[in-house]
Amino acid sequence: MKAKNLCITAGLCAGVASVAIAGDKPDLQNIDNGIEISPVRIAKVRYENGQVRMVSDWTDYKGGGNARLANTRVFDCFGDDDSDGFMDDTNACFTASTSRWFFGTGYCNMFVSADHTVWENTDLDAGFARVDFAWYWSCAGFGTETCLVGVFTQDSVPCDADTFDYSGWLLDFGTLSCNPGGYYFTNVDLSTGTWPIPTGGTGSHILIFAQSQTTSGALVLATCAQTMLWGTGDGGGASNTMRGTQVTEQYDDDNPSDGVHSTTECYTYDFGLCPDPLGAMVQFWGEEGAGNACDYADFNGDGVVNTQDFTAFFNAWVPGDESANCNGDSTVNSQDFLCFLNIWNECR
Repeated sequence: MKAKNLCITAGLCAGVASVAIAGDKPDLQNIDNGIEISPVRIAKVRYENGQVRMVSDWTDYKGGGNARLANTRVFDCFGDDDSDGFMDDTNACFTASTSRWFFGTGYCNMFVSADHTVWENTDLDAGFARVDFAWYWSCAGFGTETCLVGVFTQDSVPCDADTFDYSGWLLDFGTLSCNPGGYYFTNVDLSTGTWPIPTGGTGSHILIFAQSQTTSGALVLATCAQTMLWGTGDGGGASNTMRGTQVTEQYDDDNPSDGVHSTTECYTYDFGLCPDPLGAMVQFWGEEGAGNACDYADFNGDGVVNTQDFTAFFNAWVPGDESANCNGDSTVNSQDFLCFLNIWNECR
């Protein structure tokens, strides 16, 4: 499989003359039914010079459940206000919490590159230990097709020069029904290894939807698939607690769909909808940086850790505000109170 070779050889990606506009896409639609699935097996892979290379053998997937390996959301283009791995949206952009945007059942885009800038308190050295994402699986019509999804991270951003060398994991979801009456979503924990967080916390994530591998490990693109769409901007959740940011550009492989990103496939996702801009529906989880603990202890943000911060935290903790979720799990409770008390005592 080739990568963005047209961009790097032509030298145009860093300054594309004209970004494709929203009108070049089918009309956006929304769909409410999110169908949760987990991979059957996973393997570590690299994407080098446009080819997928297996780094590890396939292993049975053993993640998920209640014992999450990463409990801190560091980039949320998924819409998960309460950090439970599910969508939250009631009374924000839609009335149904699972309603998300896509380009209709006839649109195919099996190779996506979208940017991300992680939450400012992220430990950049710890890596991403978990990913949540969602996709529409049209595949062969109304039959079934084996679903492989490659998830990668890299330093460069869409419409900029590609490094042609990035790390990721290949997720095998087994045989899935095509056009199942909704979209699929998954919460994937890694028992070993991580996705590298791009240098400085800003880079891109890549999703590749495939149906099989060749004997050399190269991916054979799915018959038809597309990522679901969400955003990190205002209106992205019930209490607007999204983490991280994104810009408007995204690389799609749809003109034509051939496993290559060309300069004509850099699109703006500023559709003027809710949320805005839109982007590939992906959420990464990692760790909060230890060096940032005192920034959190300065709860009122005045630059000094004192009793006023304790009062500000207490006022947020009593009604269960998400900002008082000190330990990064999905519930504001007494553990968060003790978490903040310990940090506050150490930092004042």
